[in-house]
Amino acid sequence: MSHSHSEPPVPSTPAGQTPESPRRFSPRRRVLTGISVVVILTLGLFGASTLLNSSNTASALRGHPEVLRPGCTWDKSGNYVQNCKVWSESQKREVIVQIRASSGSDSGVYLLDGMRASETRSAWTTDVQAAKVYDAKADTTLVMPVGGASSFYTDWDGGAGDKNTIIKQETFLTSELPGYLEREFGVARNNNAIIGLSMSGGPAVTLAERHPEQFKVVQAMSGYYQTDNPVGALGVMATQTMVSNYVNGVVNMWGAPGSTRWTDNDPSKNLTQLADNGQVLIISSGNGFLSPSEMAKLSPQDQLSAMALEILSAVSTVLMQLQAKQAGVSVISLPNYGGHTWENWGRALGDGKDHVLTTLRNNPPVTAKTTVVSASGEPDPEAPAKVTLAAKKAAEESPALDLFGLSATDSSASESASESASSAAESSSAESSASESSSAGLAPSAVSGSESVDATAPESATSTETSAPNAPRLAPRGPGSSTPSSSSTTPVPSR
Repeated sequence: MSHSHSEPPVPSTPAGQTPESPRRFSPRRRVLTGISVVVILTLGLFGASTLLNSSNTASALRGHPEVLRPGCTWDKSGNYVQNCKVWSESQKREVIVQIRASSGSDSGVYLLDGMRASETRSAWTTDVQAAKVYDAKADTTLVMPVGGASSFYTDWDGGAGDKNTIIKQETFLTSELPGYLEREFGVARNNNAIIGLSMSGGPAVTLAERHPEQFKVVQAMSGYYQTDNPVGALGVMATQTMVSNYVNGVVNMWGAPGSTRWTDNDPSKNLTQLADNGQVLIISSGNGFLSPSEMAKLSPQDQLSAMALEILSAVSTVLMQLQAKQAGVSVISLPNYGGHTWENWGRALGDGKDHVLTTLRNNPPVTAKTTVVSASGEPDPEAPAKVTLAAKKAAEESPALDLFGLSATDSSASESASESASSAAESSSAESSASESSSAGLAPSAVSGSESVDATAPESATSTETSAPNAPRLAPRGPGSSTPSSSSTTPVPSR
């Protein structure tokens, strides 16, 4: 019995026709098919990447001041200021930071408080409405850390006070807070300004000197800058003891006076850092002569304090000016008048705004070093000298600070500014009244102990009626905010 393998049937071909050859695409069609495949694969990968990273994308929201971020509450000052709790690992606690988001930019302006900083709200939302000065058109995120009384915004070597409190302000401001701001508000880590007054004026300069990659520009108002000497150390000890009962602060903060840590944190001794990195210093102080509105708000005793503190600051400021120019720093000096009050600082905030914003918008990040080249395209060997010369020229062209020639009573312009600031002060004082309820859950005592003169910048700087058409209106108060009380407190000078 034989076995045979059957072959598969061969399709028959009609008579007169030849079998068809395998179908082939034209070269053009093959190219189009290949492109289609690549596009489909790309879209698929993009979609998968979007799904995997959707949580990061959703949280990195830039701008939109009207959007309340997770875990934040609206502040009773309105103007879309949010109260956010930010965890500080170095201090093992949450820090309240009051934030007003930009209209869309990635820049940030850090505003530090003074010696008597409250632990519940920043004075930049109670004594001066910073969110009205830096309104929607300013298009920058305002960052107002709460607390820090007598801390000098630095990292302490030891504990502070009877409770041995851990103070790591520098670490929080430069290592912990930037990540949160980047994640929740879209603030860049290298496009920021820092502003300080009185106690925080010098530390603001020091933070800029030590962290040029974070801060392009620093504004200091009524500060005390020459601290690495016996007089400076005595002043630090006296203020810490009287304000916060930190009898051990002068040693626990930077060690024994005269040590390396004191030199490292003396802003006047590290100015070459600003010059080398092309950063801008904006500086001002009053002249110690109180304006009429300041006189009307202060008791005779507080008037003496406001004048004495500002005269001391004016002397330190003029010396700092000279030291900065000698170091080749780009200095912008803002002439001012008045005493050691929030009216003074509100005015300086408005006067310095354009300089701060111009630097943030136009100056490259400090980390983006540039090389000056010649016309032929080769590196210019004289570049460092040219850069230094340009910085010195800019410093020489800046207006000089007139210490005693700017009394508020000498000109009608000063009177007008004082009247405007006085009017704004009543609103600001009402905002901080203890009788006002808080939608953010803040106790009425949050601002009732404020010891500062309430004032803001002149109306021209604080108006929000001329905001850009597409910019969010910042005049309406945040959800749940209350109407300001008509009562006011009697302020006294601080810092």
